[in-house]
Amino acid sequence: MMTPRRIINLGLLVVALIAVGAAVIAATTGGRSAGTGDAQACNAFWNWSDQTGGTTPVLSAYKQATTQPLIADLYNVSVGLQDKGKGLGGNKAANAAFAQSAASNVQTDCTGAGYPDPES
Repeated sequence: MMTPRRIINLGLLVVALIAVGAAVIAATTGGRSAGTGDAQACNAFWNWSDQTGGTTPVLSAYKQATTQPLIADLYNVSVGLQDKGKGLGGNKAANAAFAQSAASNVQTDCTGAGYPDPES
């Protein structure tokens, strides 16, 4: 017959194995999936950056992102791309410069998070 201590140790081992298995499954399916918010946000950004997807998706990409500073940097790109009367007071040149400055930060964010430009 097994001692209570041995039963507890086996139970803890089983729980640990289940927890490790769940963590591995979550890490491999959630983080880099094309359906995640960060992946969708970075794809919208790369399409805009490569001039293949227009500006509409990148204007709202920050709403899909799930991590900081990606959310903030995409928001800044969005602000810089706004039409007259919005963004930085309607100054198109300042808006464009602001968007490009923020875009370099988004490039770093997306590449660092494992979503590099598919064109490169």
